[in-house]
Amino acid sequence: MGDQVKLVLAGVLSALLTCGMYEQVFNIEPNKCDMTYMYQLPQYIPIKLPSHVVERFPYYSLYAYGEGRYSESLKKGLYTGIPVLFIPGNSGSHKQVRSLASVAFRKALDDETDFHFNFFTVDINEELGAFYGPVLEKQTEFVAIVVNRILELYTNATVIPKSVILVGHSMGGMVARAVYTLDTVAASKVSLIITLATPHTRPVLVLDQYLEQFYEKVNTYWIMERSLDLKDVVLVSIGGARNDVQVPTSHTITPLADVATTTTNVPSCWMTTDHQAIVWCRQLVLAIVRALFDCVDPNTLRLTTSRKLITDVFEYHLSKRITGKRYKSSFYSPTIELNKEGDWNEIVKRQHTHIAQTTPSRTYLMIPLNPGHQLYHEAAIVATNLDNKHWVAACNANYVHKGNRICLTGENLSNYTKKLKGKMKTVELDLESLGATGHTHIIVSIPATDERVEIAIDVHSKTGRQRTIDVPAFFRSFIQTLIVDTTPQKALSYNVTLRGLEDMWQSFKLILRPRSACATENVPMAKMYLPWVQKEFYLQNSGPGVSYIAEIDIPRLDDNSSSSIQFILNPACTYSILIQGSFVGVFRRLVWLYGSQIPSYCAAHLLLTLAKQLRTIGIDGYCPSFFSSMLTLSPLAIVPFIKISSIILKNFDVSDDIIIMNNNGEELAILPILLFLGTLPLSLATGAATWGLVLLSGNAAHTFVLKVLGHSLGGRDVIADLAVSGLSRVPIVVGVALISLAYSSCGTLALLLAGIFYFIKVFKLYEDYIERILLGLIPGTSGGESSTDRALSRVHFNMTIMMLVFVVVILNMPTLIIWSRLVSNNLPLTEDPTLSVTVTLLVTLCFLWQKKLPKTDRKYYKVVSWVIHFMACITLLFGSIHIYRVPYFVTGALVLLAVHQTLAPRASNDDSDDEDDEQDHDTPSRSSHPFMAEIGRENGSNTEGIHSEVTTPGSDTGTSQSTAGSASE
Repeated sequence: MGDQVKLVLAGVLSALLTCGMYEQVFNIEPNKCDMTYMYQLPQYIPIKLPSHVVERFPYYSLYAYGEGRYSESLKKGLYTGIPVLFIPGNSGSHKQVRSLASVAFRKALDDETDFHFNFFTVDINEELGAFYGPVLEKQTEFVAIVVNRILELYTNATVIPKSVILVGHSMGGMVARAVYTLDTVAASKVSLIITLATPHTRPVLVLDQYLEQFYEKVNTYWIMERSLDLKDVVLVSIGGARNDVQVPTSHTITPLADVATTTTNVPSCWMTTDHQAIVWCRQLVLAIVRALFDCVDPNTLRLTTSRKLITDVFEYHLSKRITGKRYKSSFYSPTIELNKEGDWNEIVKRQHTHIAQTTPSRTYLMIPLNPGHQLYHEAAIVATNLDNKHWVAACNANYVHKGNRICLTGENLSNYTKKLKGKMKTVELDLESLGATGHTHIIVSIPATDERVEIAIDVHSKTGRQRTIDVPAFFRSFIQTLIVDTTPQKALSYNVTLRGLEDMWQSFKLILRPRSACATENVPMAKMYLPWVQKEFYLQNSGPGVSYIAEIDIPRLDDNSSSSIQFILNPACTYSILIQGSFVGVFRRLVWLYGSQIPSYCAAHLLLTLAKQLRTIGIDGYCPSFFSSMLTLSPLAIVPFIKISSIILKNFDVSDDIIIMNNNGEELAILPILLFLGTLPLSLATGAATWGLVLLSGNAAHTFVLKVLGHSLGGRDVIADLAVSGLSRVPIVVGVALISLAYSSCGTLALLLAGIFYFIKVFKLYEDYIERILLGLIPGTSGGESSTDRALSRVHFNMTIMMLVFVVVILNMPTLIIWSRLVSNNLPLTEDPTLSVTVTLLVTLCFLWQKKLPKTDRKYYKVVSWVIHFMACITLLFGSIHIYRVPYFVTGALVLLAVHQTLAPRASNDDSDDEDDEQDHDTPSRSSHPFMAEIGRENGSNTEGIHSEVTTPGSDTGTSQSTAGSASE
């Protein structure tokens, strides 16, 4: 019953994780970005590099971007602009520069500025830097050379630039940061770096040690030098938010950045982008280009040397812009002159909406502060279609004009304005503090206009527009819980503080349900404030109704504050606010956070299955099937060890992957149990698919190999068959050949061929099993149940080992892809991170490919099984994040198995040398174990016991006779 419950739970968790993966990858918001268009034919002008650079980097190149007639001057080498270098990311093209370059080129023409930008781009052969670490060092060296080469192009220019702006997409951003680690590039040569969807904190997938070393080197250098050599360097990081399923927001937000934001927070953008769209999204490109133009010193026509100014400019354009498209429009005069001849209206009500289809003359709305009044603590004002920059002020109404008390000047409060979607803006004011300084009124200034203007005012007490709640416990959270029954009449905003929303895996839906019929296009809106990073994030409407998904994308470390959500409401409506946990959302977040650990858990399943098979061999002398062994696995066999070991290692200052997740705010106590059970059906399905391939494709693979060998041997299939049979009997020949191939080409290629050879071997073992069954049906033949059992045992044993070999192949597949792309360019694979694992595993396979394995008469099966069990635990402890370590642990387990099968002493002193095809020397007699009894044992009988019961046919009473579960030779 316990096993059935476990399997049902595993199936449910697997289904939920599958739904979460679908939600994460496919159920994303529509791409609402506008495309950027080139008005003239874009051209990429190659720039000549020194011969030694070309020789060293034959497939890298440098280009300048040009359009139309301007390209002709670039072809002549006339560079007069401010240099910007674009660095593409993982498998990225140098042509991705065209969006930024074209918009900047067109803006310089339209604005008729005295300066312009020259955009350069590097072609790095579309290398897979996110999956193969060694190319990142090579790219960094090339970019460093290119930076110096670009500055050399301006030797004869009227204005000689002193630095190059770097724009990096994805891994290109890390390459841009890495140039400072080289002595050839001083910090003064690159004073501004803009990164788009770059994983700064750590790689999304740690697939080789070189990638980990690259990140550690770059981040360590930046941490140490941020206040020294890099103190004048400005780093801007922009993430794509929800739609970027490749690089999570938590990886793009780094404390090393001066400006870190997401596309959903960029004024006039307000939308999420996928990993590629972030490069060409017109709304974002415009904001970046405007910031670049504002960073130019009009006196020197170069990029300003003021780090603070550059930071303020990008903060303005990427998060704080209100109305003006230039940074200089962000400055506000301290006071506002008010026109006494204007139309002055004092607002008596605390909630008021002013709507005017046209405004013939300057109009002022006066909001009294009423110091000391218990309901006049705070005020929210939302303006629609109000274009004037200086629009709200505080004043002392001490001037009498036409019988009314008015103000002639006021303290400008417009700098507190926040831009909303569309043509809306809002300001929130503390009336108590303004009243304490001697002010009597808030003034809203409306200029004369023919357009419809709407001003909504909401004055309230401190607690009148907010509520603090504890988020419901996990199982209760999936039922809608009421937060606010009815929002106050004509309320413009409402704040909900969510205590308990602190883990990145949590997902809640906040629902605004109108209490009466009302509709509006622009509101309600919602934004989440995370106090531990002091950032606001606009939330996207999650469906056809008014609902928002509240999730934390930046971990909360050493901070006890709580996140809060502010709703901007339609004053014509009242709402009920409810909260409900998103069940699918939770599993989407789990996939988002921990999906990369699935291969590690599948490898652990296989290692535990092998350990289970070895224990059964030691007890019963028979290897059970892959499925019957895996179905007995339990998370309790591994999770306690992981937890205890992690605590012990932490005391010794050793960082395993569990500790790393805890330090990054990604801890989840039940994660090992959840992933162990949730991925178990995947491992079983993989085993079923492997069995299916053996049954359906094994003969085809064998025939294909025979044809290939037959063609190379002169077309003789008989000779080819003999060659395959010979190689099977002398596996060391195959191993030596594949090791030579690994050194001469790629380790993963050799290992892939070894896996294919193993696949054919398993198929031949299965054929042998079928033949022995058929022989057993013929009277007078030597085939029998014992022989059949041994054949099936070998199939089970080798099937598990073969799957472990293919796990290593799959995890090392990026290196094979890199090698295949290099071969197409006639380039060698200079650094192979898989070579050591491949050679070790190939040497091991030379012993494991022996025909008569497993040798059931060996000692210490139980010891070996527990050591491999321990290796499975270590795999999860140190390979959950560092995936490249998993092949090492798998290889170590197989090395141990090969040593045991080769060197372990026999379990008995019977030295009989009787060996033939039907009775193997290393396989004990199984006459006391009928074949059907073994099948029954596979299907659920106790394989851990020492004895088994069989009924003696000759007994009248059916007395059970005890026979030894493990036979001796």
